[in-house]
Amino acid sequence: MMLSNCHEVKYAKVNRTLKAGSKEEFECPGTIEFYNKIMGGVDLEDQLANVYELNRKSCKWWEKSNFFSPIDERSGQLMDCVYCELKHRTIDMIYKKYMISLYFLQKP
Repeated sequence: MMLSNCHEVKYAKVNRTLKAGSKEEFECPGTIEFYNKIMGGVDLEDQLANVYELNRKSCKWWEKSNFFSPIDERSGQLMDCVYCELKHRTIDMIYKKYMISLYFLQKP
């Protein structure tokens, strides 16, 4: 459910790719069309946070890394995204390498 007071109640036509690979035109609310146009950075950041999270389950309880809170991980990821934008680099594996290096620095 999405609520918006800055968009009119109207429908927009959008193209969706079906499983077969063909594209078909559908109608959706204008608010959702607007959100899908600008959502890129937020969803990418959430996807990367889930993939490279350090507090995963491990087989050995003493190897769990409890050194980083989710806020630390998120701030490191945001810092990396800003760095990549400033240096005109792609966000590929830089954040993962950064978090792994922090993990090994903190390991006893």
